[in-house]
Amino acid sequence: MRNISSSTPSQTLRVTLSLGAVLALSLATSPLATAQVAAASPSATTEAMLSLPDSPGTVSASSSSFAPPAEASAFQEQHSAPMAMASHTDKYILPGQSAPPITAADKFVMGVKDAVSPLALAGWLSAAGFSHLIDSSPNYGTDLGAFGQRLGAAVIRASTEGVLSDSIMAPILHEDPRYYHLGRGHSFGHRLVYAATRAIITRTDSGRTSPNLALISGNIEGAILTNVYYPSSNRSVKDTAETFGGSIGGSALGFVVSEFLSDTLEFIHLKDSK
Repeated sequence: MRNISSSTPSQTLRVTLSLGAVLALSLATSPLATAQVAAASPSATTEAMLSLPDSPGTVSASSSSFAPPAEASAFQEQHSAPMAMASHTDKYILPGQSAPPITAADKFVMGVKDAVSPLALAGWLSAAGFSHLIDSSPNYGTDLGAFGQRLGAAVIRASTEGVLSDSIMAPILHEDPRYYHLGRGHSFGHRLVYAATRAIITRTDSGRTSPNLALISGNIEGAILTNVYYPSSNRSVKDTAETFGGSIGGSALGFVVSEFLSDTLEFIHLKDSK
């Protein structure tokens, strides 16, 4: 191998230039250089980020980011629109709705309104039908007249429990009696557990998680009141405790039905999907 120190000045210069070219080529193809080039090219960076699912701070690849201006503008308006505001007397808050602060008067109206809602009607029929089917308390019998009596008792019981819980106890205890739907952004299991436990867990007016004392106490009071109109054979302490337990279970079932009602109606094509 030749000694560079013995080379002529022109040969030394050529070797130096060759080494410089090799070094420059290596730097140009290094990861650091690639990152610098990407940073200097906004379009290249955007395309790379759009290839990632749910990239933070960017729109997703399925959005209208490369659509014509009119479509892109419509997409931006849709996603920048403010959330819909629920009514002050709405019992059920849908996903995407903003819930306003409510007063004691709002809670009173809410309780009365919910007590005569279509969901309440379904609850009356279900409770009376199940009780009639297995001939459980209240024991009026099993003929058609007995079903009418059971239905009347179910209406009185559910209505008094609802009004006592939402209209009276919720204002006294400063609890929020509304049910906040989770919606499809959560797993089925999570939604099911969440809905069922709202019978014993709620939030206060200030938004803190709290035992649902308003619903529990309202159901206890409603169960005690059944001793006024239930048959004498169903007025024992044991019967009253069973009535209270059934009311809590019914409340939990009602929240579950509410959580999945919209999905069910869409599945059986009785409601248009959004």
